[in-house]
Amino acid sequence: MRKIRANFNSFEEIKLFIQIFLLITILPFLIKLLSIPNLMKILTPRDLRVYKNLDSEKTKDKVVKFTDYILSRNLWMYRTTCLKRSLVLYRFLRKLGMDVHICFGVRFPDGVSREKLEGHAWLLYNGDIFLERDIEMAKAYKLTYCFPEINEQTPQEAIS
Repeated sequence: MRKIRANFNSFEEIKLFIQIFLLITILPFLIKLLSIPNLMKILTPRDLRVYKNLDSEKTKDKVVKFTDYILSRNLWMYRTTCLKRSLVLYRFLRKLGMDVHICFGVRFPDGVSREKLEGHAWLLYNGDIFLERDIEMAKAYKLTYCFPEINEQTPQEAIS
């Protein structure tokens, strides 16, 4: 019980954890049923500052911590994938008022063979790759889609 209490400082944080857990639970079904543009329309909050009463920096850290914790359980649908992680972080960081973009890219793993194509999803914030464990790996992917669309001020090295 102490361990649980140590991770939650308020009822809002418990509510946030449950919301993240529920989104991760339904994401596999949404991904299979919807096209990426339609999924992004659903996941993008209408109001960019839903969590007005929470400290945005602390809440951002909690969103990342809760998402990574749930996805690290490696049980059934709760496995870490860049797609699930990026989609969840995108939704909740947008709710915090952060103007993050989600990007999708592809590459050939060995750079030569054209037999197997790999995909990756990552976030951009202020034109930089954001909350990515291996930024150089993310840069190795060719951007195929970004939501919302990237404007001209975004540095090219962040998206290519």
